[in-house]
Amino acid sequence: MRTAAFLALIPTLSCAQVDQGERNADFTPGFDNQTRAPALPDTSVTVTTFADGLANPWGIAALPDGSFLVTERSGSLRRIASDGILSDPMSGVPQVDAQQQGGLLDVAIAPDFSDTGVLYLTYAKGVDGGTVTAAARAVLKGDTLTQVRDIFVQDPPADTYAHYGSRVVPTPDGKVFITTGEHFTERNRQLAQDVTTTYGKTIRLNADGSVPQDNPFVGKDGVDSIWSYGHRNVQGATL
Repeated sequence: MRTAAFLALIPTLSCAQVDQGERNADFTPGFDNQTRAPALPDTSVTVTTFADGLANPWGIAALPDGSFLVTERSGSLRRIASDGILSDPMSGVPQVDAQQQGGLLDVAIAPDFSDTGVLYLTYAKGVDGGTVTAAARAVLKGDTLTQVRDIFVQDPPADTYAHYGSRVVPTPDGKVFITTGEHFTERNRQLAQDVTTTYGKTIRLNADGSVPQDNPFVGKDGVDSIWSYGHRNVQGATL
């Protein structure tokens, strides 16, 4: 199993630019840098190990006390102290479908975490018929997750273990965004364009998992929780 380290980057050493390569599309961009971001100048960095011994770390959330929660794709949630000391795996984590790209994925804390201990996890969940992206809400007490329950389960199940998407972004107004992937196959890519499935979508929910009534597809011919669609495999999200 692979291990990995958390690294701190400090400007000092020179790093080479990334070569942009040749264009791979023949259409004219609508505006400068629409399809090709400008090359960045050389950046000077040094690398310092902050914590090591992690197996396929995937998501990280900073806690108010200066420590961090980190997911390992194999299914463990750990705390890294502000001095880099790594905890044992926490208990109460949902069972994950840790195959290929699947497993325990993102972690994010609620805006009121200091008072409530509420956090959110996304993960690959094994279900009848295959695997799906799921999101769970939990309360952290010490090194144990309590009150764990799914607030989102993707549908339909997939028979491929790739492209789960799976970022979770809680918002100050009590909403939660969850990104999904289209599970990679040509058929599934078409489902990303279909608003009757949750493949390749951005999902928007209330913090308790209910559907906000101002979502675009509420009461229309689509899944009420969908906020945007037509995505491939959203693995970056921020507010």
